[in-house]
Amino acid sequence: MIGRHEKKRTETSTVDKERAQMTAPSIARRNLPRFLGALAAAAALILALGAGSASAAFGIESFDGEVIQEGGAPASQAGEHPYEAITEFKLNKEEAFPFLPEGSLRDAEVKLPPGFLGNPRAVPICTQQQFHEGGLAFGYGATDCPPSSAVGTAVLGTALLPVVATVYNLVPGPNEPARFGFAALTARVNIHATVKVRPNGDYGLQVTIPNASQGLPVTTNELRLWGVPGDESHDPFRVGPFEGPVRPFLSNPTSCTGPVLTSLRINSWQEPGNYHEASFLSHQAGEPNNPIGAEGCDKLSFEPSLSVQSSPPSAASPTAISATVHVPQHNEDPEGLVSSHLKKAVVALPQGVTINAAASNGLGTCSEAQFGQNSPDPASCPEDSKIGTAEVITPLLEPPLSGSLYQAEQGSNPFGNLLAVYMVVEAQGVRVKLAGKIDLDPVTGQVTTTFDNNPQVPFDDFKLNFFKGVLSNPNGCGNYTYTGSFTSWSAGPVVDTTNSFAINQNCATGGFNPSLSAGSSQPVAGDHAPFSVDVARNDGEQNIAGIGVSLPKGETATLAGVPLCPEANTASASCPAATQVGRVNIAAGVGPQPAWVPQPGKEPTAAYLAGPYKGEPYSLVMKVPVDAGPFNLGTVVVRATIHIDPESAQVSITSDNTIPPILQGVPLEYRHIQIIVDRPGFMLNPTNCTAQAVASTIVSGQGATATPTSPFQVGSCGNLGFKPKLYTRIWGKTNRGANPKFRAVLEPRQGDANVGRVALTLPRSEFLDQGHIKTVCTRVQYAANACPQGSIYGYAKAITPLLDRPIEGPVYLRSSQHKLPDLVASLDGQVHIDLAGRIDSVRGGIRTTFEAPPDVPFSKFILFMKGGQKGLLVNSRNVCAQTYRSTAKLRGQNGRLTTLRPPLKNGRCGKQGRKTK
Repeated sequence: MIGRHEKKRTETSTVDKERAQMTAPSIARRNLPRFLGALAAAAALILALGAGSASAAFGIESFDGEVIQEGGAPASQAGEHPYEAITEFKLNKEEAFPFLPEGSLRDAEVKLPPGFLGNPRAVPICTQQQFHEGGLAFGYGATDCPPSSAVGTAVLGTALLPVVATVYNLVPGPNEPARFGFAALTARVNIHATVKVRPNGDYGLQVTIPNASQGLPVTTNELRLWGVPGDESHDPFRVGPFEGPVRPFLSNPTSCTGPVLTSLRINSWQEPGNYHEASFLSHQAGEPNNPIGAEGCDKLSFEPSLSVQSSPPSAASPTAISATVHVPQHNEDPEGLVSSHLKKAVVALPQGVTINAAASNGLGTCSEAQFGQNSPDPASCPEDSKIGTAEVITPLLEPPLSGSLYQAEQGSNPFGNLLAVYMVVEAQGVRVKLAGKIDLDPVTGQVTTTFDNNPQVPFDDFKLNFFKGVLSNPNGCGNYTYTGSFTSWSAGPVVDTTNSFAINQNCATGGFNPSLSAGSSQPVAGDHAPFSVDVARNDGEQNIAGIGVSLPKGETATLAGVPLCPEANTASASCPAATQVGRVNIAAGVGPQPAWVPQPGKEPTAAYLAGPYKGEPYSLVMKVPVDAGPFNLGTVVVRATIHIDPESAQVSITSDNTIPPILQGVPLEYRHIQIIVDRPGFMLNPTNCTAQAVASTIVSGQGATATPTSPFQVGSCGNLGFKPKLYTRIWGKTNRGANPKFRAVLEPRQGDANVGRVALTLPRSEFLDQGHIKTVCTRVQYAANACPQGSIYGYAKAITPLLDRPIEGPVYLRSSQHKLPDLVASLDGQVHIDLAGRIDSVRGGIRTTFEAPPDVPFSKFILFMKGGQKGLLVNSRNVCAQTYRSTAKLRGQNGRLTTLRPPLKNGRCGKQGRKTK
């Protein structure tokens, strides 16, 4: 079948012949069926003409329009190329001179329905020089424009005779997508109309004709634009034959949402600021009160596809992601229908491609005001908010629309989302601003981007390119699937697409090998100084979920005077400032420069001292507001137990394995977790300069465990003295065979090295009464805190500047691997310490040796042993016969030795007769 645009150009239809023979007045009076608002150029060009005398009654008498098929029937098929688009309006006329308009038209603006489009690239272009030159061509104006650049005709009703002129496709100005014009009578009365795209969100066409000519007293105006200018039926209305390929110029909207509105706004030279408005809805032919809209949307094609690429395709690395939506366009066939325009695009990146927390470094945001979505002005987004580029390729414009992607403000964006993106692209006077919603899966971090209510214009490709580092690739190699979901303006079925890209570089990821760096900021023995722990991991390794750290022996803290965070406040970490003992720093993100929290000017982190937790006497509450760059993801609260070894007093801190791997859909790929305990006068260095290590147990989110260590050693132990004092005393009967009470008091000197070993040998006047060793607590019973009452043989107390109160408790005989049971002091208070001494005999004297007391300072230690039936000591002679001395050999934690010979005092022995040995 031969289409209507494929007829031989020597043949002319009957309708065309009749139309060519019609006079201009008959054309103007023709009864036109009204259907759809004409193209902006069509309405605006007519409105631009008009002149008359000044009058307060200037205004619009009527305004109407239609889009028709060949023969005059309404062109109501969505996406079709109509035969003609026609507009007609009449100005108010003077009562005294009805052939003259009331006032002179100055400016006109016409707004067309969204989606009703004209393609200025469908026909050749007439230059301004050609348009303004040429001789007289009565009825069609005078120009040298190529005949093939004609796109329609204009009929002007004047006080004399109607004037018919040809409308040409002109070279647009620097910031115009299109311009049209026609010459009325002579080249000295030429009219220009500029076509722009409305920036109010619907992106319909808007035509503006400024400073219209006052040379003609026009009262009525009709404009006809041709849907397919190359159709031979239009040859009688151009000066010369059409040359070149026949392409469609006009196309109907692809949305069947009902009647659409065409409106105009005009003012006069006499009253420039006084605008008059009129509009009409698309309607049945000749029936203005019977509105209709486009139909047949189900006949339109819609075949979008999606392509996403990652560059470089390297696992566990920052990446640049590009996404292209391609919609094939069918806009070259004059007989066919255009493709439906894209209304909504939803693109879900593969799981594992996530927002990179490191991208917050130096990142700014663009406010809604700076974006100005509905403003015709350029966006004023800060340069540091730019996160990518965008490009839109459309068949309506020769240069693609290109521009940038900007990071929107958190929460203060059209969606109220954590993340949103602003797209600004422009070319040839067309500026498009779109806001994209970014949703993050709270569990996986999968990124889904939605652009909704896109302009009703055709495009071949819609490209988004995110800068490298904004996103990061999955941790492993393989093929990763992305999906797209696309909705057309024709309301047809949603088109879902699925595809994948490969990650095939840097595949040796996984594992769990974090490192540990820890130590005192001032490693001087016995000094107070901040202590820090830094756990680090590399990109691609399993993420950190929990941290346990064992401090070196002797690295302790002064708990005295430090209040505790109330238990009710620990869950939210809303602890009083007085309970703070340190702070926490974290670095998260993929790449060489992770983002650190806290950042200057942001809310600080904190570590608070709290009370019992999970069976331990103390705990830490760590508060980390994750506020980096322009984003605040909330606050991480992690609690950690503080365990104090009862024998060595070594401190171990173990966090819950709940360090969150993701917040609000943003993965926290921890690169560093630093705990800095820097409360003044809180952390205390050991007084032992032996090389030690900070040990750790780090747990990953997948359950893997690593045990990195960090060397530790303090210095200047030789500068510490070691001169403790020791007092010993017995009470009770002084005769041989009596079982006295016993007390020893050890008083180290403040600022000296802590006690590292004590061996106390009693004089030969005191033997061990093995007959009184009856009930002994087993090690199992002791560990279960279930020693029999009968195994208590004394009492002990330790006073230390580290605690607010002494620690004290019973002294037990506990089973031992040696011949005699051990003497163990069970000291309770703010902490619990077990001080064990080995009992043996040396050169006939009873000796108790405390081999490894904790490297902690104390001002006084008191050991009291019962007498009588529970007395472990027995006098081997009359203790008043002479003064007997104990022998104590002590070693400081710094290695210094001292021997003390305190007298074994007895209050019952008189001064007379006492002999000194």
